[in-house]
Amino acid sequence: MFTGLVGVLTLTSALLLALAPAPLTPDSTTTLFAMEPPETLDVIFNTPTPVQNARWKYIYVHHSHTSGGDALTVNSHDKAGMGDHFLIGNGEGAIDGVVQVGPRWYEQKAAAAPAGARSIDPTCISICLVGDFDQTRPTPTQVRRLTQLVSTLQARFRIPAESVMMVNQPSNPAAIGKYFPVASIREQLLP
Repeated sequence: MFTGLVGVLTLTSALLLALAPAPLTPDSTTTLFAMEPPETLDVIFNTPTPVQNARWKYIYVHHSHTSGGDALTVNSHDKAGMGDHFLIGNGEGAIDGVVQVGPRWYEQKAAAAPAGARSIDPTCISICLVGDFDQTRPTPTQVRRLTQLVSTLQARFRIPAESVMMVNQPSNPAAIGKYFPVASIREQLLP
């Protein structure tokens, strides 16, 4: 009986090792919270490069200008990979509300300039929501997850609400989109 149990456990261990995914490489993204989000998003601060609290001063929120996608497809034109620190899925290519963490965050590097902009402040954390908010609204799950992520970042880095940027200019290609609920999000930010 004991020998049979040991045999089954050994076989199970071997199968699990064989089926285990490859470890993440530095140029890949990590998907967090695919099923149930944790009570806190503090796991985002577990990075190989130590997080320097004084480094981050701003948060920039924008949309992908695409109907769907994920961290690999939204920035497919950028040879450096995902230009943002975080990407929040909408259910079309990435699970609705899933937070994908990019290599720039793990390495504590500056974000790439968004489409239509020449540069982005190197002390700015960039969050992209998948969707074209000039055509549709973000999903309620995206809005919840964005609020949770921004609040977590604000609290850790003491970023005031006025330093959370959501460009609300229709002709600006770096804008958040006309159907994005800027006022509602602003009401939920930490002071």
